[in-house]
Amino acid sequence: MSRTSTLALVTAATVASTALFAPAASATETPELLTGNATWNIKESFLRYVQSPFTAGTITATKGAETVEADGKVVDFKFPVNVADSALNEKGEGTIDLDGAFQIVGHKGAMDIQMSDFKIVINGNKGHLQADYVRKGAMPGSEPSTSTGDDKPIIEFDVKESLVPAAGGKKEITFTPTAMTESGVDIFGTSYTAGKPLKDSKVGVSLDFKKAEKPANPNPANPDSSASPAAIGGIVVAVLAVLGGLAFATTLPQVQAMLGQFLPR
Repeated sequence: MSRTSTLALVTAATVASTALFAPAASATETPELLTGNATWNIKESFLRYVQSPFTAGTITATKGAETVEADGKVVDFKFPVNVADSALNEKGEGTIDLDGAFQIVGHKGAMDIQMSDFKIVINGNKGHLQADYVRKGAMPGSEPSTSTGDDKPIIEFDVKESLVPAAGGKKEITFTPTAMTESGVDIFGTSYTAGKPLKDSKVGVSLDFKKAEKPANPNPANPDSSASPAAIGGIVVAVLAVLGGLAFATTLPQVQAMLGQFLPR
């Protein structure tokens, strides 16, 4: 057997042995979601309008939702995360189910907005807030009308980072600006344009995940293990002996370097 053939065989044997006993990469696991909450301010100027003397509106949060106030005025809605009905993958994509509902009434009942069954849905770099809604009301001089929707996207936003931290723990993100969808315009009025960003609008998410545990080493250092470096080196030497190239091959610097990675010193 030629020197070139022997060297090629030992190289192939080393590579094959290393690949054979290399530990398989473990799949990325999503940290367990423990608790969390989300906020939505609809649009800052809209909430001011509802609470102005002109509108004389009332804002009521129920079923676990809360109103957030500043200077005696409602500036945000806060919803607890329903962990059991939420699901996110390792990329932070999926659905965050929220508990809570609210009702906004103004203009002596001419504006009546009821919303519930909120969910935040993340798909790639896009996200939206969806909900069920009932909107009752009438513009001056027109007949009262009612609009309804079930699981309709209300506002949409860009997603610039994952909701899931790699090692678990807390993750807080604010998505802003948001834009109304067609259903959002149906609820809050034609003074808004579907798809047009609303600078004073935001959706906030605060999630707590179980901290990731360090995985156990599947191949602890053990000279007697069949997957140990010494065992791999032994396999290479045995292959060379069978091929009859052991005496020559072990004198080559390339082979000595390869064997040095596996055989104990």
